[in-house]
Amino acid sequence: MEIQLAVFDLDGVVVNTDEFHFLAWEQVLLDKWGIRHTRQAEELTKGIPRYTCMELLAEHYHIDASPEELRRVADEKNLAYQNLLRTRLSDKQILSGIPETLRLLREHGIPTALASSSHNAPFIVEKLGLKFDFCVDPDSVAHGKPAPDIYLAAARRFGLPPEACVGVEDAASGMAAIRGAGMFCVGIGVPAMGGGADAAVSSTDQLPGVFGALLGLPPALNWAAGFSAALAAPAVPTVGTTVRRLSHMAGFFGDQPAVRALLERGEDPVIYEFHELAAPEHPGDLSFGITTLYPGGIGGECYMTKGHFHRELDTGEVYYTLRGSGMMMTENMDGVVRWFPLSPGSAVYAAKGFAHRMVNTGDEPLVCFFAYRADAGHDYRTIGISGFRRRVFRRGGKIEIEAAHTHTKEEPQ
Repeated sequence: MEIQLAVFDLDGVVVNTDEFHFLAWEQVLLDKWGIRHTRQAEELTKGIPRYTCMELLAEHYHIDASPEELRRVADEKNLAYQNLLRTRLSDKQILSGIPETLRLLREHGIPTALASSSHNAPFIVEKLGLKFDFCVDPDSVAHGKPAPDIYLAAARRFGLPPEACVGVEDAASGMAAIRGAGMFCVGIGVPAMGGGADAAVSSTDQLPGVFGALLGLPPALNWAAGFSAALAAPAVPTVGTTVRRLSHMAGFFGDQPAVRALLERGEDPVIYEFHELAAPEHPGDLSFGITTLYPGGIGGECYMTKGHFHRELDTGEVYYTLRGSGMMMTENMDGVVRWFPLSPGSAVYAAKGFAHRMVNTGDEPLVCFFAYRADAGHDYRTIGISGFRRRVFRRGGKIEIEAAHTHTKEEPQ
């Protein structure tokens, strides 16, 4: 597509003021009703105007108050939030990759706009020295997100058709607004996996690469941290198959009672299979093949591959998605966890020093081509003993990533 306008949400996309919002709600809810605000309830407020937030929180906490009183408390929350912005806001709140993204767009003559539900957006970007060509006034549109009004207003300001614009969001309501407007949608974080985004990234530091690809530039590849790049899909080759059933990796799932129950009933489903063309373990050669990870789950936890470090820790691996959808979970010995979306036409680089595991979050087989240095070897033992630090669940169509509270037991290769 030919980009003529890039439109950004603010919170969670350009800056991270989530903690300020939480602290402000925490203060007013405690002062007014003695309610201790929770992180779970805070999720209800993402990407939503404050009066709607107050209505949702009132329902969540069973608050009996008139609409007028709720609006007054929402205004008090905004005053508390503004005070936090005045006293605590700094360039530390600017999300990684945003300055580079805005600079890239300016260099190529692409105007930028903000489409935030927050009335504080102009103050925030001005204080932080961030330059946008236009900021949509949320009071100027009839309906807030997930309605498309605010994104359509941005396109109208520049006299552009929506299909010439790219919208960037991190909340499901915002992605729905972009899709409703008919714009190309770039989604950030876990909501993007099931939110219908045209391009999904795990964090904002991947945005320069996304916009670079949309502008037709050579991909900006972060070899130290890993990357995802759009490519053309080839045909799927067929070679000999190695099968991994539930019985081969029973200890890798968190819900052990569910695993035992299935195996005791004689059910031993195929979790994944791989077809590898292994090169001799000589430096400079490459091994490659195909992994097919089937859809399904145990206790809501998505089917996954065992995952491994490389025996030669200083080696990476490439995965190219041919079919299906999911994510590549990666982590290193220091506890740094990153994930990258797997979708047809995307290539994921699992950086050296990072263990990596495919996870199927969709409804069809996830098929990936892989390639790695032939002498890298595989270390399944470390993951078999300690497990990954994150587990991926699919509940009610939503993808959730949770901290792992149990370790896997050691399993044979």
